[in-house]
Amino acid sequence: MAKCKYCNKDMMKSYGCTITTIELKGSEYSRIKYGCESKEFDLGDGKRCHDCGAKKDYYHHLDCDTEQCPRCKGQLISCGCLE
Repeated sequence: MAKCKYCNKDMMKSYGCTITTIELKGSEYSRIKYGCESKEFDLGDGKRCHDCGAKKDYYHHLDCDTEQCPRCKGQLISCGCLE
């Protein structure tokens, strides 16, 4: 069982993370739900995120490697907006 360290939910049993906003470079942004990302993001089968287990139309668990940044539209964990 892997728990999200932010919402404390079991990532493979919950629908998604309960954290809906994120602070990036001093501003608050609404997070992008799984299935609502730009076309270039790999959604796999589209039922659950292959990394964090979020279901379509729910939020990725924070630190997921496929979450899109709402600020720059890049990959959130590597785009630099979290710094």
